[in-house]
Amino acid sequence: MKRLLFDVSRWHLMLHRENRQLPRASDGDTAQARLEDELFERLYTCEGEWVQPGLESTAPLRVWAERVHAACDELPSFARLVSACRGDAAASAAAVEALVQDLKLPAPEEPSPVAPGGFGRDPLRRPLAVACAAAARAVEGLHEALDGLEHVTLVGRQLPGTGTADGVALEHLAVRPLAVRLKLDQRLRRIAALAGRLKRIAAAKRRQRVRHGADEVTDIEQGGDLGRALPVELGKLTHRLLRLDFLRALFERRALQYRLEGAAPLGKGPLVVLLDKSGSMDGPRDVWATAVGLALLDQAQAERRAFALLGFDARVKFEAVVQPRDALPEEGLFVSCCGGTDIAAAVARGIEIIRTHPGALCKADIVLVTDGGSDASAAGVLREGAAALGITIFGLGIGVEREWLAPWCDEVHVVTNLSTIDDASATALFAA
Repeated sequence: MKRLLFDVSRWHLMLHRENRQLPRASDGDTAQARLEDELFERLYTCEGEWVQPGLESTAPLRVWAERVHAACDELPSFARLVSACRGDAAASAAAVEALVQDLKLPAPEEPSPVAPGGFGRDPLRRPLAVACAAAARAVEGLHEALDGLEHVTLVGRQLPGTGTADGVALEHLAVRPLAVRLKLDQRLRRIAALAGRLKRIAAAKRRQRVRHGADEVTDIEQGGDLGRALPVELGKLTHRLLRLDFLRALFERRALQYRLEGAAPLGKGPLVVLLDKSGSMDGPRDVWATAVGLALLDQAQAERRAFALLGFDARVKFEAVVQPRDALPEEGLFVSCCGGTDIAAAVARGIEIIRTHPGALCKADIVLVTDGGSDASAAGVLREGAAALGITIFGLGIGVEREWLAPWCDEVHVVTNLSTIDDASATALFAA
């Protein structure tokens, strides 16, 4: 479909408009909308099919669009943005939206602004460079959110304000792309961003606990590990020219190296996460606790463990069991916070899930996340039952005294910073 300078396929136009929830492309689109389609095409495909000049009435629009595209061609930051978005429709759409929001292009009929001194001749360079930086941050945030929600099935929730007066839904969240959902749902966006951050911390902790004492050579592969490089590769270091070739291959992770594999302990028991959903958890505490749950779900998937998420207040009001390679239903992210706190009911249900799970006598863990305490009269009996099954109960208290959780847990950590997780707690959770 002809835009201003490019002929953009209808499929790409649909991807762009769908990811931004815009009306379908038509011949009556404004010059701004057509230019945005072209920018999406450049980011998504790294190229575009130019349209031959036509009627003179389109000449002013072509000149206007050519200035924008020429400014993009001259900026290294736009080239980096293209590399980050290529083949990713959601990222390309998010980048275009951020670009046009920050760039604030003048209308085609307006005179060209005067270039500021010290930043080239084109007055678009400075604002376009700033807009590219904003677009890169938007793409990075989207990728982080996608990573944080990797193991969640996001379907079936209605967007706020999309129902009729009779309560009949006009549109459901399932039909909206994730980028749009994150833009409209601030809580989901915070959960996704924090979960992505915690997952990276967890991955780092898992790498720290790896031991290679029992590893054996199984194959040859390409990589950048100098300690596993083949002797024929290391021999290049003695040659003046081949040394540079080897260093280049090592930097590009293309050097020949041994593949090492070792026996990893498998068959760990279920990982059960108990999230306090009482009224006092509402707000940032619930966002942080939910993000921790998603990071632990990723941990369970990496270890091929069954995972269970329980939301509780005075009773267990949400429960989901996720087998390896399955996904958590999105309802687990949207359990409301209200009522009191009964830790005994949650711990008892967590132990029951582990007891009835096949292979329950393997190492199993319960993680309790709460900002309060409750009657501990049943704690002793529950702890004995957990110990008999080889279950470790780990407590994460949000702004509480350790003594409140000590009756229930084998190990207790207290959290005060709800923007991340402290190193001691991360080590205990993810590197044990």
